[in-house]
Amino acid sequence: MTKFKKIFISSSLKNRKLNAKIAKLFEKKGFKVYLPQRDTPQTDDVKTIFNANVNAIKESNIIVAVLINHGYDLAFEIGLAYGLGKPIIALASNTDYTKDEMIAGALTDITTDVNELLDKVIGHINENT
Repeated sequence: MTKFKKIFISSSLKNRKLNAKIAKLFEKKGFKVYLPQRDTPQTDDVKTIFNANVNAIKESNIIVAVLINHGYDLAFEIGLAYGLGKPIIALASNTDYTKDEMIAGALTDITTDVNELLDKVIGHINENT
């Protein structure tokens, strides 16, 4: 499982509590998690934030996308990850994400349950190692 130890969580800042819960869930299982709300330098300098997140996506092995309250930043992060060939496992609260064809088309897998999200990520890793 070491091949996929680094996870980038792509999510809206509106989901702070949920994002922290997801990060903690994966960290308890031994994953190294990059959570932008916690790990990206919080500054007014757009380039600093942009470069930190782009580099974290490049260094990650798998992307967890939270499709709840999502916006343009998440769409960019998913597009970048997809272009880099990174698997993208998503958490959604409903099927509204399917209206965003470019997001829906980039996803490797999706679930509506946080615990199942962990299982899907581990399952994907086991299938691809």
